Formats: sequence, structure tokens, C-alpha cells
Amino acid sequence: MAGVLLLGMACAASVRAEEGGFLTVTIGNDETIRQVAEKYLSDPNLWPEILRSSGVESIADLHPGMQLKIPVNQITDANKALIEALGQIQKANQAGAQLFAPDEIGRAVDLHEQALEKRKVRQWVETKDLALASYDQATSAIEISEANRNQAAEALVSDRAGNVEGQRPQDLSWRDLQLRSILIEEEKVRTLSDSTAQITFRDASRLRLNANSNAIIRQMRFDPLKKTEEAKVSLVEGDFYALLSGEGDDRSRFNVEIPNVNATIDSGNFWVSNGADSAKFANYDERPVAVAAAGETVTLGKNEGTVVDQGAKPRNKVAVLPAPELTAPDDQGPVYVTTPTLAWSPVDGAAGYWIEIATDQNFDRMVENDFGVDGPTRQTKPLDIGEYFWRVSALDGFGLPGVRSDARSFRISPDDTPPFLKINAPAPGVIIRKASLTVSGESEPGATVTVNGAPAEVDDNGGFSVTLDAAPGDNVVTVVATDPAGNETKQERRLTYMPDETSVVAFDPAIRRVGPSHFLANGDVISLNGTTTPNAEIEVRSGDEVRASATSDGEGVFRINVALTADEEQFGLAVIAPSGFTSVEDFSVSVDRDPPEIAFDQFPPRLTAEAAMKVSGTTEPDATLTFNGAPLALDNGHFEETVTLKPGANLVELIAIDRAGNVKVDKSVVVLDQDPPELVSTDNKPASSGGQAVLEINVVAEDASGLAKAAPFVVVAGDQTFSGYLRYNRAAKSYQGSVVLPETMLAEARLARIELQDDAGNSRTYEIQ
Repeated sequence: MAGVLLLGMACAASVRAEEGGFLTVTIGNDETIRQVAEKYLSDPNLWPEILRSSGVESIADLHPGMQLKIPVNQITDANKALIEALGQIQKANQAGAQLFAPDEIGRAVDLHEQALEKRKVRQWVETKDLALASYDQATSAIEISEANRNQAAEALVSDRAGNVEGQRPQDLSWRDLQLRSILIEEEKVRTLSDSTAQITFRDASRLRLNANSNAIIRQMRFDPLKKTEEAKVSLVEGDFYALLSGEGDDRSRFNVEIPNVNATIDSGNFWVSNGADSAKFANYDERPVAVAAAGETVTLGKNEGTVVDQGAKPRNKVAVLPAPELTAPDDQGPVYVTTPTLAWSPVDGAAGYWIEIATDQNFDRMVENDFGVDGPTRQTKPLDIGEYFWRVSALDGFGLPGVRSDARSFRISPDDTPPFLKINAPAPGVIIRKASLTVSGESEPGATVTVNGAPAEVDDNGGFSVTLDAAPGDNVVTVVATDPAGNETKQERRLTYMPDETSVVAFDPAIRRVGPSHFLANGDVISLNGTTTPNAEIEVRSGDEVRASATSDGEGVFRINVALTADEEQFGLAVIAPSGFTSVEDFSVSVDRDPPEIAFDQFPPRLTAEAAMKVSGTTEPDATLTFNGAPLALDNGHFEETVTLKPGANLVELIAIDRAGNVKVDKSVVVLDQDPPELVSTDNKPASSGGQAVLEINVVAEDASGLAKAAPFVVVAGDQTFSGYLRYNRAAKSYQGSVVLPETMLAEARLARIELQDDAGNSRTYEIQ
């Protein structure tokens, strides 16, 4: 308080101390309230606190000589506690509290922030209490951190491929090391063929064991304050390269042990190999690698290497080979196959190459790690879709890896989709009349296009256009688009080049005609057919009127029906070729609607007993005639034919067709019957008729052609005979009649003979016993 009084005495205002942590100040004539706040509270913006403590409602109520109460102890104590809490938090962080005491340091920071919030609302007591609590939490964090500073560090298997195994001191056998496995001091790690493992230390330093390597992590110590690590690794066999974190004095320290060789490493980027005959070292950093063996030490600078033969001192250091230049694929470019071929420029003196492929630009996640690749190309194993980073270093004759190339990337984007291709011209199936042909269309930008095997220039939008000469007849235009992935789209356009030529029309010879272009019809329609230009439009024109239309097929065949309006008409047959060229051929049509007449010399009989029958007569001389379906020759219109009839009904059909196609048909049926009637039964009995004695006779007979109307008979009575005729009764279907006899002969009278005849003239006499 005495120090505060001395400060106040230097001001124009008079000052005196009071109880309760307040200072009483009398305002001088040349002072403002902000000046008083800045003098006593070190903050001119705290002048409202002075008014509140002094019971002054408004700044307008202030005047020189007025006494004010300043809460100097409350505010200064709160601010002091805040400053001390912040300093303690900073010390705790420097001691590693974020790593070793995250909960305690978190609470300290939280309490400090709460105290600052209370200070904003002028709650000084709460501000001080929270700041003191923050100070206590930060102090606990320091104590916990310092207690954990000196402990063994751990490492992590941050990447692995293939078979990676580990063995701790207490283990009896090797175990599989999974990704993110924790490694401890004295643990052995080995990789088998085609395998690799990355070990990451706490300070982010990395060590990459290549295939067929075996190492022992002898020591791992981490300084959490300086964030540096001291590590010692014994390389039993194989090789590894390391990237150490930190710069200057903060860089991690690394020591490599190989039997009879010791390497002290300040470098942050180096490679080590241990084989049966020698150990090898290469340094790629400005800071050195000291290799000691057989009492001598070789210190490697940047991009230098050495070989230590078994039991010998290190060889003189040599410059490692320069970095190759990566050439393919394009950096950051797409690759459309899952097994791309990587290429780089050859390096003079290279005995092989070391290629690394990873999924990240730090090469923490390795997918391929091939040491000793022959030649400046390499096809990868199948890769998943995604981005990959790769780099290459050349191996010299000693097997020392040279400087790594700058890393490049590519993206696996498998593309088996054929490119877009559209042919705008020519249209499918188009017919052209000139030989010059323009082929145009669109494809994907970046695609290459060929037309009939010749390259076509493609613009930035994918458009292309070329001019070809077509050959007469059918032509095929083949367009092939190929995208950068090698996928192809092929399209064809078929077209016909038809120079302007008159179409030839060949009418069917079967069309009835008077002359070559004069046709006959027998009705209101004539059917025309023939051949002409294939796929042509056919029109039958009568003056300006199109009477009928059709289309020829691919062979040029056409068929068309034409309506007729007169017995004599003239027409033009227009052939419009697919090219549009039109040819016209004239023809005429006459109409004949009357069929030819058939006149018989003697009409065929309905019924006959003669098997040979002659048919003869006349018709029109130019008609064609068939008899029962067979052609019948005409002699100036006369015909004659003898036909052998078959028993039963025989068809006699004559068909005459004139030039116009009119048809006359004459049909008749001739029955050939050569069988006489059959006698079925006879019956005779005495009777009287008109007072006379008579013998009544009834005869039943059958015949397919029909029976004659009368049948002669003979009756015997004793030694006398009597004859007469029986009449055929169609209703009774029998012959009936009677004969007058003497009454004395009636009893012995009987029918002895009857002659039956049919309508065809066949007859038979039956003797009746």
C-alpha cells in the first residue's frame, strides 16, 4: 500500500488510504476520471468501477476537489492472479502437459478462460478465485509431466505390406505384426520376401524396412520437452532408409549398429544395408553420417555413400548416382488401366533401379517397393482405383541407391467405356448422285478419329469432317473413335452412289398384250409387274394424274395395280431412282371384257354305254383351251378330242381363255354304264279283270342308270306261250302288267322269260324256271 500512496502523491490529486482495500483520491483541477483510472488501475476503461465504488451515478456529477474511492486492491489482486495462472499454464505446456497431463492442463485452461469472462463483467472476487484454481491445476500438470519425462519411448508399425513379424524379449517365437502394432525396446522386427514395413517413432521420425530385412530396436528414448528422440537400431540383415524429424539441435539422434561397424547419424535422410559380405551406407542430407569400422571413420556428406566389407575399414566415400527423370505417365494425369507401365530416363552407370509406389505423397503407405529393377520401365501390380505417388532412384555398381527422383503422381481411373461417337453425315442408307462425299460427326474431345482408316482432324469440341470420293454402287464408310484409354467405338454408314442414268423397265412377259408396250385387260384394273432400278419409286401417270404408285424391292422387282377408266388408255410408267433421277416409259392398255364362245359339233351325251367318246367344236382362234385341265390344241379355232370314259360319272370340262384373260367354262357330266339291269324278284298270280281270267305279273329290277319304260315278257301255260310288255311303275319301283288266258290254263300259267333294258341301252333276258 505504501508504494500506491507514493504513486498517488506524484499526481495532482491528494491521496489517503482507507480500510477495506480502497484508496481515497481527491480529483485535481487538471485531471479527468480516465486519467485517474489509468494511474491507479492501469486501465483507463475501468473508470466506471471508480464511479460505482464512490457512489457517483453519472460522470456529469464529478468536479475538482471531489473525493473518489478506488477499489485498487480487489482489481490488482484479480489481475495479478490471472497473469500468474497464465504463466503457470505456459510452463506446464513446456513441460509436456499436453502429452502427459491433458486432463489437468485442460481444466487449467478452462478455469483461466472462466476467470477472464468474470473480469469482463467486473466480478473481481470471482475472477481472482477462478485464476487461483487455474494456477493450481497448471501446477498439478507440471508435476505429472516432469514425473513422466524420462521414460522409454514406443514406436508404431505405421505401414506394412506382405509378411511382417515381430518378437519381443519375452516371446519364444515370432508373431505377426499388424498395422499400428506397438513396438518396444529390444523388440525384433523382420520382413519376408516382397514385404515392407514402416516404423514411426513418437517424434514422427520414420524408418522403412525393405524386403528380407531383420532389425532390433535397441533403444528408444523421447524428450517430451524438446520433442526429440534418441534411437539405436541393430540391423542384422537387409536394408532400411530413414527420415528423421526436427531441424538443428532439435533433430532426433540415431545410431545404427552392424557387427564390427558403428554408424553415428546426424543426418535426417539416409539408407543402410547389411549383407553377408558387406555393409553399405548412403546419406542424402546436409548433416553427416559417420561410419566407423576397423579403427577408421568415414564421414558421409550429402549424396555420398560408402561400402564396408566384412572385417575391413570403410572404403573411400563416393558420390551416389543422380536422380532419374520420370517420364510416364504424365504427372497428376489419369491412367486408364490398373497395371500401368511406369517409365523414366536411364541414368549413366546405373546397374538397376529402386522404385517406390505409395498412396500418399510422404510415402507412408507403400503399395510397391521394388529394389533392383532392370531397365527404365516397370509395369505395376494390379492397383485399386485412386491416386498414387511414385519415385525412382538409380543403383550403382556397389548397390548404393542414388538420389531419389522428385515424386510424381497418377490416378488410376479404369476406363472400359467406349467413347461417344455420332455421325452427322451421311445419313444411313442415303443415295448420292455425285461422287464427292462429306463425312462429319462428333466424338469426345481428346479422342482420335479415323474415317475408312485415314486419320481425321478433331477440333477442341470433338467435331470432325472429311471429304471422300464414293465408288458407283454400294459404299461403306467406317468411322472409329479411340479415347486416351484405348477404348474404341466403331460405326458404319452404308450409302449408294447412283449417277444419273435412265432406268430400264422390263415388264413381265406373262402380261397379256397386243404388242410390246400395248397391254390387254379384261376389267377395270390391270396388274403390271416386272423389274427396274432397285428401291425405286414407281408411278403410273395419265397426263398429270398419278393413277397408281408402288416401290421396287432390293432386286428391282415391282408390282402395281392400275385402275382403268376407259377401254383404250395411254399411260407413262415413271421410275424415280433412289437418287431422285426420274425415267418415264410409255405404254397403252386396251380392255376386252367378252369371254370366248365354245361351240360343240355334238353335245356330249348325258348317259352312254360306249367307252370311247369324241368331243369336237370351235372357239376363238387366239384363245387357249384346256380339256379336263390338259391343253387342247386348236386348228384355226377348231378342236377335236376322243376321250375314254370310265364306268360311272365322267366330267367333261372345257375352259377357253382369250388374250385379255376372259374365261369361258363349259362343264357336263357323261355317265358310262355298260352293266345290264339286275333282276331282283318276280311274282305272278291268277286274277280276273273285266270278267276275264288274267295272270297278273310283278317284276322288281335294279339299274344305276335307270330302267327302260317297258320290258317284253313270255308266259307259258301248258304247251302254249303268251307274250306282252310290262310297264315300269316308278312309284312302286317295279314292272307291272297282266295277260288274258283261258280260265282252264290259268292254274298252270307262269312267267317264263323277261327282257330288261336300262336307259344307257344295256339289256339282258332272264329265263325264269
